[in-house]
Amino acid sequence: MKIGASFSFVRYSYLMIFYPTQQKGAPEMLNLPVFIGIDYHQKVIQVCVMDHQRKILANHSVENSPESVFRVVAPFGSNVRAAIEASTGVAEFAEQLINKYNWLVELAHPGYVSRMKQTPDKSDWTDAKLLADLTRAGYIPRVWLAPQYIRNL
Repeated sequence: MKIGASFSFVRYSYLMIFYPTQQKGAPEMLNLPVFIGIDYHQKVIQVCVMDHQRKILANHSVENSPESVFRVVAPFGSNVRAAIEASTGVAEFAEQLINKYNWLVELAHPGYVSRMKQTPDKSDWTDAKLLADLTRAGYIPRVWLAPQYIRNL
């Protein structure tokens, strides 16, 4: 790193992380994380992509496949941290995202997530946004993702 290089910082709740500031015309020096909230349903999935400053980069409904979710997220980077509300079928879907795209995926406890909502609005758009925001802040109430051999019992 050059002496006198400028820095910017990203604040995650109590932790501050410093990144070198991108200079105009310089090659990409880092890959900031993007935070994904996935509202899972059997036919369609709502995907919200949020940056570290809480800006919504995308919030789209797509068909239920890991490839469809990847196509929404891919333009925003490969350093992905995602959350999905735990429900039937989610474990296999999360495992596919982890293995295929090397994403960090957490299962969120649906009861705790519903209590964290600050609005009576119960839409897929707001649910995905809330999950992305909780992931960004590090407040996902986690559920254990059992390995495949245990799920097969």
